[in-house]
Amino acid sequence: MPRQALLLNFRRLAADLLAALGLFTRLPLGWLARWASDVSLRRSIWLWPWVGAGIGGTTALLTELGFSLHFPPFIAALCGVMAQLLLTGALHEDGLADMADGLGGGSTIEKRLEIMRDSRIGTYGALVLITCIALRVACIAALIPYRLALLLALPGMLSRVSLLGLLASTPAARKDGLAAALLPLPKFPLWLAVAITLLTGALFIPLYLLAASIAAVMLVVFAMRRLVLSKLGGFTGDTLGATAILSELAVLLLLVASYR
Repeated sequence: MPRQALLLNFRRLAADLLAALGLFTRLPLGWLARWASDVSLRRSIWLWPWVGAGIGGTTALLTELGFSLHFPPFIAALCGVMAQLLLTGALHEDGLADMADGLGGGSTIEKRLEIMRDSRIGTYGALVLITCIALRVACIAALIPYRLALLLALPGMLSRVSLLGLLASTPAARKDGLAAALLPLPKFPLWLAVAITLLTGALFIPLYLLAASIAAVMLVVFAMRRLVLSKLGGFTGDTLGATAILSELAVLLLLVASYR
């Protein structure tokens, strides 16, 4: 019986890892699917902080690799960000661009939501996307002399946790989307994600910097909540992506200000 219970827990862990990695990355996961049982995206939210930290750490390692090959800091950082975009499939960046187009081009809630469903990118989306990617590259380039791998794990982790903040506090604008299917968030995985974030951050980051970063992300989530409620009537998958990008940038800017 204990062996069966252990196998069941292992299969659920594999299922949660499969769901989290499948959402946030484009990694081939067929090997993991063979072990998974009872896959649930809602239950997998407790792993989101670690997946985000892994994405940020991977970006940092590839940036440091470029720098070790004597690339200038900006080019090394650009290589790291390009690798991150390939790893994630530009999931959050796509949401940011769609939200910018919707808010910039629509005059009513219905029109904004309609524009955001359009897969084509417009002027607002392109400008916001270019600006945010350039700012991310510049911040990473500025952090290269410091503990880059550990530093970039923090914005990667907190940006994915910011999604949980918006999901937990805001209604869905649409009832038929993938994001709406996450509601209501299960309480135990949600609080486990919070605990993992705090403990992981406290192990590697000075407490004052961790507290300041969490405060910055909370401000982003609060501002996004007010914005999406007034302009869209609730969150969508695109606004979640935008929240992740803006939270990441807020933490990166804070890190640059702290270490420069």
